[in-house]
Amino acid sequence: MHTDTWRAGASATISLTGVVVVAVMVRHVLDAQPPLSGWLLAGFGGLVGAALVAAGYVVYRAEFTRRQTLGIAGWNVLGIVVIGAALGLLYAYQSAVAVLPAAPVFSGTVVVAVSAVAHVLIGVNDARRIRARQLAREREKLDVLSRLVRHNLRTEAQRLYSYATRVRMADDEATDDLADDVHGSGERLAALHGHITTIRNLVDSPPEPRPYDVSSAVADVVTDLREEYPDATIDVTVTDATPAAGDYLADAIRELVENAIEHNDSDEPWVGVEVATADGRVEIAVRDDGPEIPEVERATVTGEREITQLSHGSGVGLWLVRWIVDAYDGRLSFGGREDGNEVLLSFPRSR
Repeated sequence: MHTDTWRAGASATISLTGVVVVAVMVRHVLDAQPPLSGWLLAGFGGLVGAALVAAGYVVYRAEFTRRQTLGIAGWNVLGIVVIGAALGLLYAYQSAVAVLPAAPVFSGTVVVAVSAVAHVLIGVNDARRIRARQLAREREKLDVLSRLVRHNLRTEAQRLYSYATRVRMADDEATDDLADDVHGSGERLAALHGHITTIRNLVDSPPEPRPYDVSSAVADVVTDLREEYPDATIDVTVTDATPAAGDYLADAIRELVENAIEHNDSDEPWVGVEVATADGRVEIAVRDDGPEIPEVERATVTGEREITQLSHGSGVGLWLVRWIVDAYDGRLSFGGREDGNEVLLSFPRSR
């Protein structure tokens, strides 16, 4: 079902609650002809109902995600069910030991309506808090991305300037080596452009976690990389597991495996990919026997160290993995490995 359909349906439940409340108020006034206090109570209930109708529309028009909109609607239902159940038990007790109060449906509806409004406000506040946290993450992404792009572009520009100087001074025998260097610089710039594009897509259209076939994703990634890096050994151990994630997870796995190969000084680098389940989560481990990732870079990416001009890491790859993991409510961590690295991705298991 389309995201807007989900959001419209969730918002409609809030407005529908208000319509029911207004209908009960009008019906009571027309049928019971209450005294002034009854009119005042009915008017108050009608205003509360109208507020719920308007709240449904406002929630739909606001920039809440599908999950946040469903959460607000859930708070509305919770307010109805909890207070409704309490009133039901109270009325049952009163009817057993005495008599029911006059117009129990009318008075109970007013109380339930107030509870619904209060719970909708709680839901909206919760959604706004989550949205504020997401905006903070996006600002962090833009800050880190700006620093990394400036750093990497400056580095590549210096390399290209150096290559140009060497070309002017080179003889014919050195031309091929210089061409390879320039080609490598171009590949790095192309990879940087690809990373930036993926990050921009993550920011512009945050993905919704869904059941994801990680086994097939790992198989596809490993097949491609084995062809691209025939000298590398890539071992795979996969347990049948379905995390709540999405297509970007394949990009994260590819990034980790490819980085492990490219940053390995060995002629025959080794990388291991393992998918397992533990405590209701899907764990993806990528291990290698290459040089250790600097502690500063690991601590910065995981949030254990503050991002500064001097400690933001040197590559976009790990940050891309971190932001993909965040997009699916996952966790990124680094394990302890004596001769190499271990990067751990953890995601909720799909229900």
